[in-house]
Amino acid sequence: MKDVLIPLGLLLFIALFGYAIVHSARKQRTAKKKVFEEFARKQGFSYLDEDDGKVQAFAQDFDGIGRFWSPSLGKVISKDVVSGSTNSSEILLFRHSIRYSEGWAREWFVAGLTATDHIADRCSVQFCKRRSHKSTMYLQDDIVKEQAFGSFNMMVVRAESTSHAGELVNDHVLKQLAALAKTLSFRPEIQVRGKRVIAYLADRNATIEDVNIIGDLLEFAKKAVSI
Repeated sequence: MKDVLIPLGLLLFIALFGYAIVHSARKQRTAKKKVFEEFARKQGFSYLDEDDGKVQAFAQDFDGIGRFWSPSLGKVISKDVVSGSTNSSEILLFRHSIRYSEGWAREWFVAGLTATDHIADRCSVQFCKRRSHKSTMYLQDDIVKEQAFGSFNMMVVRAESTSHAGELVNDHVLKQLAALAKTLSFRPEIQVRGKRVIAYLADRNATIEDVNIIGDLLEFAKKAVSI
């Protein structure tokens, strides 16, 4: 009898454990969806469960976030898309998941906007509190500047060249960005492509569970553009 009960007990444990994981994942997705929906409702913006093409057109050349295909998953579609306009700028907020390799996946929470003026050809700004924060799997460009500002031990600007980074290599700009980022409850990161800017939660395991965080992320992107 024991020879039968032990395998059955093990199978039951595996089944219950798998159910708990699936149930927890669905619960988390529902919670994130509600946060984006609530933000869209409060701001009078539009909300879609998944991208209708706007996100892919806007974000296709951003490092990491511009990946919309996976070898294991095929086509990857962004979720919880919020769109609208503010201060003459078109905005997009969305959730996007990618997988680089087996065991290395990431979910992005992104606030994007299109500015009225050209900002920089192509660059990114990392806000690093530890040297390990500088390490990246997705940002493609070389470092053109790194320096400590404010509470950040290192701010890193990546671009093909300093000319591609525009004003984002200037000390007074980086100092103001550091002051802005210091007020946030999360560590941000920025990428720029011409007039298009995205800001997102930099840490791989960071998540959004509060509508205020989305608001803070969008405000940070808007203020970064104004700087």
